[in-house]
Amino acid sequence: MPKQSLSPEQKSIVDQWLTSGEPMLVEASAGSGKTRVLTESVRRIIENSPKSRSKILCLTFTNKAAEEMQERLKDLSMVKDRTFIGTTHAFALDIIKSRRHELGIDELPTIVDKESDRKSIITEVILSNPFLSRHYLNPKPETLANFKTLAQYQTDLLNKCINFISGKKQKLVWLDSEADSPPGENWTPCTISLYKDYNDLLRNQNLIDYDDIILLAWKILNERPAVANLYRRIYEYVMVDEAQDLSFAQYEFVKALCGDTLRKVMMVGDANQAIHGYAGASSKFMTEEFVKDFRLTESQKKKIQFNYRSSDTVIELANELAGIQQNPVESYYKGTVEFHSFNDEESEANWVLKKLHEIIGTEAEGYDGKLTIDKVAILGRNRFVFSTLIEKLEEDLELNDKFFLKKGTEILDPQSTTMKIFDLGTRVLCNQRAYLYHNQLIDILDIPKETELSLSDCIEGLKTALSKSSLDYIPKEVFDCLIECWQSVEKDINRFPDVLNKILEISHVIEETNEKDLLYNDIEEWQEAWGNYVRSVSANSKSISDFRRFLAMGITKVQNQHGLTLATVHTVKGLEYYVVFLVGMGQGTFPDYRAVRKGDIEEEKNNAYVAVTRAKRELYISYPMSKSVPWGKQMQVKSEFFRNKDFFHQNENKPK
Repeated sequence: MPKQSLSPEQKSIVDQWLTSGEPMLVEASAGSGKTRVLTESVRRIIENSPKSRSKILCLTFTNKAAEEMQERLKDLSMVKDRTFIGTTHAFALDIIKSRRHELGIDELPTIVDKESDRKSIITEVILSNPFLSRHYLNPKPETLANFKTLAQYQTDLLNKCINFISGKKQKLVWLDSEADSPPGENWTPCTISLYKDYNDLLRNQNLIDYDDIILLAWKILNERPAVANLYRRIYEYVMVDEAQDLSFAQYEFVKALCGDTLRKVMMVGDANQAIHGYAGASSKFMTEEFVKDFRLTESQKKKIQFNYRSSDTVIELANELAGIQQNPVESYYKGTVEFHSFNDEESEANWVLKKLHEIIGTEAEGYDGKLTIDKVAILGRNRFVFSTLIEKLEEDLELNDKFFLKKGTEILDPQSTTMKIFDLGTRVLCNQRAYLYHNQLIDILDIPKETELSLSDCIEGLKTALSKSSLDYIPKEVFDCLIECWQSVEKDINRFPDVLNKILEISHVIEETNEKDLLYNDIEEWQEAWGNYVRSVSANSKSISDFRRFLAMGITKVQNQHGLTLATVHTVKGLEYYVVFLVGMGQGTFPDYRAVRKGDIEEEKNNAYVAVTRAKRELYISYPMSKSVPWGKQMQVKSEFFRNKDFFHQNENKPK
């Protein structure tokens, strides 16, 4: 993408930051061009100092945001050499890779990338502890009375344990095995044991969880001043995108990196788009802590006041929601905002489909040509509000193959048994100490529990495991192929594409049609993942272990992303569409009933603001006055976000 022009206010911000060499906070509302400010700052730095060896660090919240920045700068020949553009976790993992010996870690750990794997480890910890196991296996009757089954109680307990451990790690609590006086409150002998034993179990298998990535990198920078100083010499500029979504651990990590000497720091974000509070994020780290810790003056706190994305009516609605005054750009469009209420979900879905047929293919200046279906999105607070709409879309002869339910960033999770086995085999190849995956392989191969297996000689152990399998729908030829494939990637990771083709070719011997169908889809996802990996690393740094870490950091799963987008609000942050339908806007759905019960709906309002500001030209908001629930129909009222405001009444259309 060629160099982009900056508006006067954007240019003023970039000029001041680059000439002053001082930290800056940029509060950039939706559609204000924050990504352009970041990328053009990078461009200016590189173009103005082509011979400099200093680097620029751009920390993003998602992989997709990093990819967008890289795409905008791809015409700049030196961008790869002079920048790191990626998520905070990706940069932290790079520090761990190169400086792990500072923590006494010889072999780079494997990342536990599935919640189910964390639960398996927690379960093992609980069952090995007499006190915890008694409460897990034989809870008191009054405790169990709150749950329908023992399994539900145990699931709830596992989730609470995971949340407790994750919460402590997000507060950067490092608790050594020998420590007996942990910092902070809410510790008991039981929770101390839980936290220690969980981390010990990870370390014994050379594993780390996702929260450990920031924790370990912060520990290196915080406890090794020489290492921190080295990074400060390497990186002269630090930029943080979506800074309103920083957690305590992420903010402290950035602070430890910068120290007192690295001052060329820019944080860009919008407090009205802070929607990750459930994960420990808070806009206060940007608006308060950063300002205090980096001693920002008023002149170093900037706001971008113009919206370059949305039409006048959309901006008016967004301003009403957020309680702000963001200005439209004179050359933009009046646009459309309408509110519709319907008797039920079926009526709502029928209207949406009717409207889609009316507008798709129409041509107007505001659409930049014809309105194609990929310029339209249907958004909701959760995926369940799409159930009836999806049924109607599947019945529609014109639209049944032209829509997709957008997923967020996810790890690669094979669905076919064949690829599950292959996946676990690669995990064992990378980390033979991780008996977590050894046990999972035994389970999926349906090997009798009493069978003794050893994976100390990795390939031979995998051969033995496959030979003991009781699976009757995976032919021996497939197992033989998998062994050859593991041997190939162990010798040369560059054979990985050939390995995937081999598995695909041998699939013809599988008679179980469902297994074969799932396998085809899995192979497609792995091929896409491999392609993404190859594009992200240098040719001489590829390895099976590094590929597994790449997968663990999250990739966008392969899906048909051409056509009508159905998506929850959390998955479309940063995206834009010419026309947006915001459905299911009933009280208790949006805002979510849990937030309503707590009396804390600020983040829900931010979610609504994000949803509204995805619309460039037209926005249609709707809700059903009754919705289907397992026990029948439930009446609901309009979302409080759109209640008792004159602006909404003039656009409202009630059912006849």
